[in-house]
Amino acid sequence: MKKIISIITVLLALSIQASAYSVVKFTIRDGISDKSMKDKMERAVTRLLNEINRSQEENAADISLLSQYMLPEAVADITKLWANEHFRCEEDVVEDVLRTIDGYQVRNIPLIVNAAKGKEELGYQEAVINFDKNGAIASFHYAANPDIYSKQIRDVLQNRRYEVSELQQRMKILDYVEHFRTAYNQKDLKFIRQVFSDDALIITGRVITTRKTEIHPSGYKLEYAKQTKTQYLKNLEKVFRSSRNVRVKFDDVIIVKHPSIKGIYGVTVRQKWTTDRYSDDGYVFMLWDFRNEYQPQIHVRTWQPEFLDKSKSQRLKQEDVFSISDFDL
Repeated sequence: MKKIISIITVLLALSIQASAYSVVKFTIRDGISDKSMKDKMERAVTRLLNEINRSQEENAADISLLSQYMLPEAVADITKLWANEHFRCEEDVVEDVLRTIDGYQVRNIPLIVNAAKGKEELGYQEAVINFDKNGAIASFHYAANPDIYSKQIRDVLQNRRYEVSELQQRMKILDYVEHFRTAYNQKDLKFIRQVFSDDALIITGRVITTRKTEIHPSGYKLEYAKQTKTQYLKNLEKVFRSSRNVRVKFDDVIIVKHPSIKGIYGVTVRQKWTTDRYSDDGYVFMLWDFRNEYQPQIHVRTWQPEFLDKSKSQRLKQEDVFSISDFDL
């Protein structure tokens, strides 16, 4: 009898230990009428989130992903992100499914993010999961500010010339912008190299002190340095190697169509960049080329600081922030 009780006690202890991580469920509220597809997508995301939670609780160096629910690209997305950051979902998720050009999308997946090594809290993020037309998970990346996505949809819907294709195009652009931003957190140099065109122009502004004049009444001005794609990637690789964590956030995303060339868009974001040794806050402008929708590329990337002085009293004027009108194709 004592032996049986001892065995039961051990089994109970193992059961408690096995369920130490948060068990969550994903439910689709609306957006899809095909029940078998809905069930498949709910099952896939539920299994994925619980595997993420189990791996995070165990502080596992590698994450075991379910290939029967995911395309290889999605497995690669999470694997690369997991190498630098661990994360968990602590609550059930109930969200609508959105239709996209390539399939479906679910947004607003709440995540608590830790450093890959140890339990250092890095903050809150929301994930975006894309599915192909068969309901398999096709990609996984961090979202921009959720208010930004709502604003992009609202701006299109309020435009009297609204077309479904324009809304879908903006969704696709924002999806690429979010994926691009996540690539820095992943230290995914391969994706960043792929998304920049070979002749991409990279411009970085830095504040220098100057004599106070009518043109520069604050005593500060911006000096700009140009880099080629090769130079930029070489410097970025050094940053990735020397930094344990790279944290990049995009806010205030503005998407503007080129006035005459179809498929060309200017995208301006507020970027917050943080590494172990350095942080900054500024404006990033990107000239995106979506004429090949399967391989969009960036022709221009610029960075300008939000403030011109250390006391943060001199803000960069909005009319001085680079935009699509500043560059010729």
